[in-house]
Amino acid sequence: MEGRGKLTIELGNASLDDAYARGHLEVAAGQYVMLAVTDTGSGMAPDIIDKVFEPFFSTKSEGKGSGLGLSMVYGFVKQSGGHVKIYSEVGEGTTIKLYLPRAMGPEDVEVATSGGPIIGGTETVLVVEDDDEVRATVVEMLGDLGYGVLKAVDAGSALNVIESGVPIDMLFTDVVMPGTLKSPELARRARERIPDLAVLFTSGYTENSIVHGGRLDVGVELLSKPYTREALARKFEQVLAGQRARRRAAEGHEDAPRSDGDVPIRVLLVEDDAAIRAGAAEMLRDLGMAVIEAASAEAALAALQASPVDVLVSDVNLPGLSGPELAEAVRMRRPGIGVVFATGDSEVALVPWDPEAILLPKPYGVEALRSAVVRAASRAAIDRPAPADTAAEGPVLMQIASDGRNRG
Repeated sequence: MEGRGKLTIELGNASLDDAYARGHLEVAAGQYVMLAVTDTGSGMAPDIIDKVFEPFFSTKSEGKGSGLGLSMVYGFVKQSGGHVKIYSEVGEGTTIKLYLPRAMGPEDVEVATSGGPIIGGTETVLVVEDDDEVRATVVEMLGDLGYGVLKAVDAGSALNVIESGVPIDMLFTDVVMPGTLKSPELARRARERIPDLAVLFTSGYTENSIVHGGRLDVGVELLSKPYTREALARKFEQVLAGQRARRRAAEGHEDAPRSDGDVPIRVLLVEDDAAIRAGAAEMLRDLGMAVIEAASAEAALAALQASPVDVLVSDVNLPGLSGPELAEAVRMRRPGIGVVFATGDSEVALVPWDPEAILLPKPYGVEALRSAVVRAASRAAIDRPAPADTAAEGPVLMQIASDGRNRG
Protein backbone atom coordinates (compact mmCIF):
# COMPACT_ATOMS: atom_id res chain seq x y z
CA MET A 1 0.00 0.00 0.00
CA GLU A 2 3.15 2.20 -0.06
CA GLY A 3 2.44 3.62 3.37
CA ARG A 4 -1.11 4.74 2.57
CA GLY A 5 -4.47 3.05 2.77
CA LYS A 6 -6.41 0.88 5.20
CA LEU A 7 -5.68 -2.58 6.62
CA THR A 8 -8.65 -4.53 8.03
CA ILE A 9 -8.40 -7.70 10.12
CA GLU A 10 -11.58 -9.72 10.61
CA LEU A 11 -12.18 -12.81 12.78
CA GLY A 12 -15.40 -14.81 13.04
CA ASN A 13 -17.21 -18.12 12.70
CA ALA A 14 -18.05 -19.27 9.18
CA SER A 15 -19.84 -22.15 7.49
CA LEU A 16 -18.73 -23.66 4.19
CA ASP A 17 -21.65 -25.55 2.71
CA ASP A 18 -21.84 -28.51 0.33
CA ALA A 19 -22.23 -26.26 -2.70
CA TYR A 20 -18.96 -24.44 -1.89
CA ALA A 21 -17.20 -27.76 -1.20
CA ARG A 22 -18.28 -29.11 -4.60
CA GLY A 23 -16.59 -26.14 -6.25
CA HIS A 24 -13.42 -26.58 -4.17
CA LEU A 25 -12.58 -30.28 -4.07
CA GLU A 26 -9.96 -29.88 -1.31
CA VAL A 27 -12.53 -28.38 1.08
CA ALA A 28 -14.72 -30.35 3.52
CA ALA A 29 -18.09 -28.76 4.22
CA GLY A 30 -18.58 -27.73 7.84
CA GLN A 31 -17.95 -25.13 10.52
CA TYR A 32 -14.78 -23.02 10.41
CA VAL A 33 -13.14 -20.06 12.08
CA MET A 34 -12.34 -17.45 9.44
CA LEU A 35 -9.44 -14.97 9.66
CA ALA A 36 -9.47 -12.37 6.89
CA VAL A 37 -6.88 -9.68 6.12
CA THR A 38 -7.91 -6.96 3.64
CA ASP A 39 -5.79 -4.14 2.24
CA THR A 40 -6.52 -1.24 -0.11
CA GLY A 41 -3.30 -1.70 -2.06
CA SER A 42 -2.52 -2.26 -5.72
CA GLY A 43 -4.23 -5.64 -5.95
CA MET A 44 -3.19 -8.63 -8.05
CA ALA A 45 -4.00 -9.85 -11.52
CA PRO A 46 -5.45 -13.39 -11.91
CA ASP A 47 -2.18 -14.84 -13.24
CA ILE A 48 -0.36 -13.56 -10.14
CA ILE A 49 -3.02 -14.98 -7.78
CA ASP A 50 -2.44 -18.43 -9.29
CA LYS A 51 1.24 -18.31 -8.26
CA VAL A 52 1.33 -16.55 -4.88
CA PHE A 53 1.46 -19.78 -2.84
CA GLU A 54 4.41 -21.20 -4.80
CA PRO A 55 7.65 -21.24 -2.78
CA PHE A 56 10.03 -18.39 -3.68
CA PHE A 57 7.55 -16.68 -6.01
CA SER A 58 7.48 -12.93 -5.36
CA THR A 59 6.57 -9.76 -7.23
CA LYS A 60 8.95 -7.77 -5.04
CA SER A 61 12.37 -6.68 -6.23
CA GLU A 62 15.48 -8.58 -5.14
CA GLY A 63 16.22 -8.15 -1.46
CA LYS A 64 12.66 -7.03 -0.63
CA GLY A 65 11.16 -10.44 0.03
CA SER A 66 11.87 -14.17 -0.13
CA GLY A 67 8.53 -15.37 -1.50
CA LEU A 68 8.22 -17.87 1.35
CA GLY A 69 5.68 -16.05 3.51
CA LEU A 70 2.45 -17.05 1.76
CA SER A 71 3.71 -20.55 0.97
CA MET A 72 4.31 -21.09 4.71
CA VAL A 73 0.83 -19.76 5.51
CA TYR A 74 -0.66 -22.09 2.92
CA GLY A 75 1.22 -25.09 4.31
CA PHE A 76 0.15 -24.34 7.89
CA VAL A 77 -3.51 -23.97 6.96
CA LYS A 78 -3.55 -27.17 4.89
CA GLN A 79 -1.82 -29.17 7.63
CA SER A 80 -4.52 -27.92 10.00
CA GLY A 81 -7.29 -29.20 7.72
CA GLY A 82 -8.20 -25.69 6.60
CA HIS A 83 -8.68 -23.66 3.43
CA VAL A 84 -7.27 -20.44 1.95
CA LYS A 85 -9.09 -18.13 -0.46
CA ILE A 86 -7.81 -14.96 -2.15
CA TYR A 87 -10.00 -12.19 -3.57
CA SER A 88 -8.20 -9.39 -5.39
CA GLU A 89 -8.79 -6.69 -7.99
CA VAL A 90 -6.07 -4.63 -9.64
CA GLY A 91 -6.11 -1.10 -8.27
CA GLU A 92 -8.62 -1.94 -5.52
CA GLY A 93 -6.87 -4.22 -3.03
CA THR A 94 -6.71 -7.79 -1.77
CA THR A 95 -8.46 -9.97 0.79
CA ILE A 96 -6.93 -13.24 1.99
CA LYS A 97 -9.27 -15.48 4.00
CA LEU A 98 -7.98 -18.33 6.13
CA TYR A 99 -10.53 -20.96 7.20
CA LEU A 100 -9.47 -23.18 10.10
CA PRO A 101 -11.65 -26.07 11.38
CA ARG A 102 -13.77 -24.88 14.28
CA ALA A 103 -13.14 -26.63 17.61
CA MET A 104 -16.47 -27.60 19.16
CA GLY A 105 -15.15 -28.74 22.55
CA PRO A 106 -15.23 -26.61 25.72
CA GLU A 107 -12.63 -23.91 26.22
CA ASP A 108 -9.63 -24.92 28.30
CA VAL A 109 -9.91 -23.35 31.75
CA GLU A 110 -6.91 -22.76 33.96
CA VAL A 111 -7.15 -24.80 37.15
CA ALA A 112 -5.97 -22.91 40.21
CA THR A 113 -3.17 -24.57 42.15
CA SER A 114 -2.39 -24.43 45.84
CA GLY A 115 -1.46 -21.00 47.11
CA GLY A 116 0.32 -22.40 50.14
CA PRO A 117 4.08 -22.32 50.62
CA ILE A 118 6.24 -24.66 48.59
CA ILE A 119 7.68 -27.34 50.83
CA GLY A 120 10.19 -30.00 49.95
CA GLY A 121 11.07 -33.22 51.70
CA THR A 122 13.88 -35.42 52.93
CA GLU A 123 13.11 -38.52 50.84
CA THR A 124 15.70 -40.03 48.50
CA VAL A 125 14.91 -39.67 44.79
CA LEU A 126 16.48 -41.49 41.85
CA VAL A 127 16.45 -39.15 38.81
CA VAL A 128 16.68 -40.90 35.43
CA GLU A 129 17.28 -38.45 32.57
CA ASP A 130 19.50 -38.82 29.48
CA ASP A 131 19.77 -35.07 28.74
CA ASP A 132 22.76 -33.76 30.71
CA GLU A 133 21.48 -30.21 31.11
CA VAL A 134 17.97 -31.25 32.11
CA ARG A 135 19.34 -33.80 34.58
CA ALA A 136 21.66 -31.24 36.19
CA THR A 137 18.82 -28.72 36.53
CA VAL A 138 16.43 -31.24 38.09
CA VAL A 139 19.07 -32.49 40.51
CA GLU A 140 19.77 -28.92 41.60
CA MET A 141 16.07 -28.07 42.10
CA LEU A 142 15.40 -31.23 44.11
CA GLY A 143 18.50 -30.64 46.21
CA ASP A 144 17.33 -27.11 46.98
CA LEU A 145 13.98 -28.58 48.10
CA GLY A 146 15.79 -30.82 50.60
CA TYR A 147 15.56 -34.17 48.82
CA GLY A 148 18.42 -36.61 48.66
CA VAL A 149 19.18 -37.18 44.98
CA LEU A 150 20.69 -40.09 43.06
CA LYS A 151 21.02 -39.90 39.27
CA ALA A 152 21.24 -42.17 36.24
CA VAL A 153 21.59 -41.50 32.51
CA ASP A 154 19.34 -44.33 31.31
CA ALA A 155 17.00 -47.05 32.52
CA GLY A 156 19.71 -49.70 32.62
CA SER A 157 21.93 -47.58 34.85
CA ALA A 158 18.96 -46.78 37.07
CA LEU A 159 18.16 -50.47 37.52
CA ASN A 160 21.78 -51.08 38.60
CA VAL A 161 21.40 -48.39 41.26
CA ILE A 162 18.14 -49.94 42.49
CA GLU A 163 19.64 -53.44 42.61
CA SER A 164 22.59 -52.15 44.63
CA GLY A 165 20.29 -51.99 47.64
CA VAL A 166 20.66 -48.28 48.35
CA PRO A 167 17.45 -46.96 50.02
CA ILE A 168 15.23 -45.13 47.53
CA ASP A 169 11.82 -43.57 48.17
CA MET A 170 10.94 -42.32 44.70
CA LEU A 171 11.80 -42.97 41.05
CA PHE A 172 11.57 -39.88 38.81
CA THR A 173 12.17 -40.89 35.21
CA ASP A 174 11.80 -39.53 31.71
CA VAL A 175 9.47 -41.67 29.60
CA VAL A 176 11.49 -41.64 26.38
CA MET A 177 14.92 -43.09 27.15
CA PRO A 178 17.77 -44.58 25.06
CA GLY A 179 18.61 -48.27 25.34
CA THR A 180 16.63 -51.48 25.23
CA LEU A 181 15.13 -51.12 28.72
CA LYS A 182 12.20 -48.69 28.59
CA SER A 183 10.94 -46.54 31.44
CA PRO A 184 7.65 -48.41 32.09
CA GLU A 185 9.60 -51.69 32.35
CA LEU A 186 12.11 -49.98 34.63
CA ALA A 187 9.27 -48.89 36.91
CA ARG A 188 7.83 -52.41 36.97
CA ARG A 189 11.16 -54.01 37.87
CA ALA A 190 11.90 -51.31 40.44
CA ARG A 191 8.63 -51.99 42.23
CA GLU A 192 9.38 -55.71 42.25
CA ARG A 193 12.46 -54.89 44.35
CA ILE A 194 10.96 -51.95 46.31
CA PRO A 195 7.18 -52.61 46.52
CA ASP A 196 6.18 -49.26 48.05
CA LEU A 197 8.38 -47.19 45.72
CA ALA A 198 6.74 -43.96 44.51
CA VAL A 199 7.08 -43.52 40.73
CA LEU A 200 6.70 -40.28 38.77
CA PHE A 201 7.19 -40.10 35.00
CA THR A 202 8.01 -36.96 33.03
CA SER A 203 7.70 -36.35 29.30
CA GLY A 204 7.35 -33.64 26.70
CA TYR A 205 5.28 -35.89 24.45
CA THR A 206 1.49 -36.14 24.72
CA GLU A 207 1.40 -39.62 23.19
CA ASN A 208 3.82 -42.23 24.44
CA SER A 209 4.00 -45.57 26.23
CA ILE A 210 2.05 -44.36 29.29
CA VAL A 211 -0.47 -42.07 27.57
CA HIS A 212 -3.09 -43.54 25.25
CA GLY A 213 -5.86 -41.56 23.60
CA GLY A 214 -4.97 -38.52 25.70
CA ARG A 215 -5.39 -40.40 28.99
CA LEU A 216 -2.80 -41.72 31.42
CA ASP A 217 -2.71 -45.43 32.11
CA VAL A 218 -4.37 -46.35 35.41
CA GLY A 219 -2.20 -45.66 38.45
CA VAL A 220 0.41 -43.65 36.51
CA GLU A 221 1.62 -40.21 37.62
CA LEU A 222 3.02 -37.81 34.99
CA LEU A 223 4.67 -34.38 35.16
CA SER A 224 4.64 -32.80 31.70
CA LYS A 225 7.70 -31.01 30.34
CA PRO A 226 8.59 -28.22 30.53
CA TYR A 227 7.80 -27.66 34.21
CA THR A 228 8.62 -25.01 36.78
CA ARG A 229 10.24 -25.48 40.17
CA GLU A 230 6.84 -24.93 41.79
CA ALA A 231 5.14 -27.53 39.57
CA LEU A 232 7.91 -30.01 40.37
CA ALA A 233 7.57 -29.39 44.12
CA ARG A 234 3.76 -29.66 44.08
CA LYS A 235 3.79 -32.90 42.07
CA PHE A 236 6.42 -34.48 44.32
CA GLU A 237 4.35 -33.49 47.36
CA GLN A 238 1.26 -35.14 45.85
CA VAL A 239 2.96 -38.38 44.79
CA LEU A 240 4.86 -38.81 48.06
CA ALA A 241 1.67 -38.14 50.03
CA GLY A 242 0.10 -41.07 48.22
CA GLN A 243 3.11 -43.21 49.10
CA ARG A 244 2.80 -42.29 52.80
CA ALA A 245 -0.89 -43.20 52.69
CA ARG A 246 -0.10 -46.63 51.26
CA ARG A 247 2.52 -47.20 53.92
CA ARG A 248 0.12 -46.26 56.73
CA ALA A 249 -2.50 -48.55 55.24
CA ALA A 250 -0.01 -51.42 55.12
CA GLU A 251 0.76 -50.81 58.80
CA GLY A 252 -2.95 -50.94 59.66
CA HIS A 253 -3.49 -47.27 60.53
CA GLU A 254 -7.05 -46.03 60.10
CA ASP A 255 -5.98 -42.54 59.11
CA ALA A 256 -4.82 -43.68 55.68
CA PRO A 257 -8.03 -43.49 53.62
CA ARG A 258 -8.05 -45.12 50.19
CA SER A 259 -10.49 -45.42 47.32
CA ASP A 260 -10.06 -48.53 45.15
CA GLY A 261 -7.18 -50.89 45.89
CA ASP A 262 -4.06 -49.02 46.97
CA VAL A 263 -4.98 -45.70 45.34
CA PRO A 264 -5.40 -42.78 47.80
CA ILE A 265 -8.74 -41.01 47.83
CA ARG A 266 -8.69 -38.46 44.99
CA VAL A 267 -10.41 -35.22 45.97
CA LEU A 268 -11.54 -32.39 43.69
CA LEU A 269 -11.52 -29.35 46.01
CA VAL A 270 -13.54 -26.36 44.76
CA GLU A 271 -13.29 -23.16 46.80
CA ASP A 272 -13.09 -19.57 45.54
CA ASP A 273 -11.43 -18.24 48.72
CA ALA A 274 -7.70 -18.78 48.13
CA ALA A 275 -6.77 -18.94 51.81
CA ILE A 276 -9.51 -21.47 52.68
CA ARG A 277 -8.64 -23.53 49.60
CA ALA A 278 -4.94 -23.63 50.48
CA GLY A 279 -5.67 -24.64 54.09
CA ALA A 280 -8.10 -27.39 53.11
CA ALA A 281 -5.74 -28.74 50.45
CA GLU A 282 -2.91 -28.89 52.96
CA MET A 283 -5.09 -30.81 55.46
CA LEU A 284 -6.19 -33.29 52.79
CA ARG A 285 -2.62 -33.91 51.62
CA ASP A 286 -1.46 -34.37 55.21
CA LEU A 287 -4.13 -37.08 55.43
CA GLY A 288 -2.53 -38.83 52.46
CA MET A 289 -5.17 -37.89 49.91
CA ALA A 290 -4.50 -36.72 46.35
CA VAL A 291 -5.92 -33.23 45.77
CA ILE A 292 -6.90 -31.30 42.65
CA GLU A 293 -7.75 -27.66 43.36
CA ALA A 294 -10.10 -25.33 41.48
CA ALA A 295 -11.31 -21.80 42.23
CA SER A 296 -14.60 -22.08 40.33
CA ALA A 297 -17.10 -24.64 39.10
CA GLU A 298 -16.00 -24.09 35.52
CA ALA A 299 -12.36 -24.82 36.39
CA ALA A 300 -13.49 -27.91 38.31
CA LEU A 301 -15.37 -29.31 35.31
CA ALA A 302 -12.28 -28.81 33.15
CA ALA A 303 -10.13 -30.62 35.71
CA LEU A 304 -12.65 -33.45 35.92
CA GLN A 305 -12.11 -34.22 32.23
CA ALA A 306 -8.41 -34.82 32.77
CA SER A 307 -8.18 -36.56 36.14
CA PRO A 308 -9.95 -39.40 37.97
CA VAL A 309 -11.80 -38.18 41.09
CA ASP A 310 -13.47 -40.06 43.94
CA VAL A 311 -14.91 -37.19 45.99
CA LEU A 312 -16.03 -33.64 45.18
CA VAL A 313 -15.58 -31.19 48.08
CA SER A 314 -17.24 -27.92 47.09
CA ASP A 315 -18.24 -24.65 48.65
CA VAL A 316 -21.93 -23.91 48.11
CA ASN A 317 -21.60 -20.27 47.05
CA LEU A 318 -19.25 -20.09 44.05
CA PRO A 319 -18.84 -17.55 41.25
CA GLY A 320 -20.76 -18.72 38.20
CA LEU A 321 -22.32 -22.12 38.84
CA SER A 322 -23.18 -22.77 42.49
CA GLY A 323 -21.90 -25.77 44.42
CA PRO A 324 -25.18 -27.74 44.03
CA GLU A 325 -25.27 -26.94 40.30
CA LEU A 326 -21.66 -28.07 39.99
CA ALA A 327 -22.42 -31.33 41.83
CA GLU A 328 -25.34 -31.88 39.48
CA ALA A 329 -23.10 -31.48 36.43
CA VAL A 330 -20.38 -33.65 37.97
CA ARG A 331 -22.81 -36.48 38.73
CA MET A 332 -23.89 -36.51 35.07
CA ARG A 333 -20.24 -37.14 34.11
CA ARG A 334 -19.27 -39.33 37.09
CA PRO A 335 -22.43 -40.94 38.52
CA GLY A 336 -20.61 -42.72 41.35
CA ILE A 337 -18.71 -39.73 42.75
CA GLY A 338 -19.02 -38.78 46.43
CA VAL A 339 -20.09 -35.21 47.23
CA VAL A 340 -19.27 -33.01 50.24
CA PHE A 341 -20.71 -29.50 50.62
CA ALA A 342 -18.57 -27.21 52.78
CA THR A 343 -20.62 -24.22 53.86
CA GLY A 344 -21.46 -21.86 56.70
CA ASP A 345 -25.09 -21.73 55.57
CA SER A 346 -27.14 -24.16 57.65
CA GLU A 347 -30.08 -23.88 55.24
CA VAL A 348 -28.19 -25.92 52.66
CA ALA A 349 -29.06 -29.00 54.73
CA LEU A 350 -32.62 -28.59 53.45
CA VAL A 351 -31.61 -29.02 49.80
CA PRO A 352 -33.59 -32.12 48.78
CA TRP A 353 -32.08 -33.01 45.41
CA ASP A 354 -28.98 -34.87 46.65
CA PRO A 355 -29.69 -36.82 49.84
CA GLU A 356 -26.37 -38.67 49.48
CA ALA A 357 -24.29 -35.50 49.81
CA ILE A 358 -22.35 -34.92 53.04
CA LEU A 359 -22.69 -31.54 54.77
CA LEU A 360 -19.45 -30.12 56.22
CA PRO A 361 -20.16 -26.99 58.31
CA LYS A 362 -17.63 -24.16 58.16
CA PRO A 363 -15.31 -23.54 59.88
CA TYR A 364 -14.04 -27.11 60.06
CA GLY A 365 -10.95 -28.87 61.35
CA VAL A 366 -8.88 -31.70 59.98
CA GLU A 367 -10.88 -34.45 61.69
CA ALA A 368 -14.24 -33.13 60.46
CA LEU A 369 -12.83 -32.84 56.93
CA ARG A 370 -11.35 -36.35 57.07
CA SER A 371 -14.61 -37.85 58.33
CA ALA A 372 -16.72 -36.13 55.66
CA VAL A 373 -14.44 -37.18 52.79
CA VAL A 374 -14.12 -40.78 53.99
CA ARG A 375 -17.92 -41.07 54.38
CA ALA A 376 -18.46 -39.63 50.90
CA ALA A 377 -15.84 -41.97 49.43
CA SER A 378 -17.50 -44.95 51.12
CA ARG A 379 -20.85 -44.03 49.61
CA ALA A 380 -19.19 -43.54 46.23
CA ALA A 381 -17.63 -47.00 46.43
CA ILE A 382 -21.05 -48.50 47.15
CA ASP A 383 -22.82 -46.53 44.43
CA ARG A 384 -20.11 -46.72 41.76
CA PRO A 385 -21.39 -48.69 38.72
CA ALA A 386 -19.52 -51.70 37.41
CA PRO A 387 -16.88 -51.04 34.71
CA ALA A 388 -19.02 -52.74 32.06
CA ASP A 389 -21.79 -50.22 32.73
CA THR A 390 -19.56 -47.14 32.70
CA ALA A 391 -17.99 -48.11 29.40
CA ALA A 392 -21.30 -47.99 27.56
CA GLU A 393 -21.88 -45.03 25.27
CA GLY A 394 -25.40 -43.75 24.79
CA PRO A 395 -27.84 -40.87 25.21
CA VAL A 396 -28.13 -39.14 28.57
CA LEU A 397 -31.67 -39.09 29.96
CA MET A 398 -32.52 -35.96 31.94
CA GLN A 399 -35.39 -35.34 34.29
CA ILE A 400 -36.56 -31.75 34.56
CA ALA A 401 -38.11 -30.90 37.93
CA SER A 402 -41.05 -28.57 38.38
CA ASP A 403 -38.75 -25.71 39.33
CA GLY A 404 -36.95 -26.02 36.00
CA ARG A 405 -33.71 -27.40 37.45
CA ASN A 406 -31.96 -30.26 35.78
CA ARG A 407 -31.94 -33.15 38.26
CA GLY A 408 -29.80 -35.48 36.11
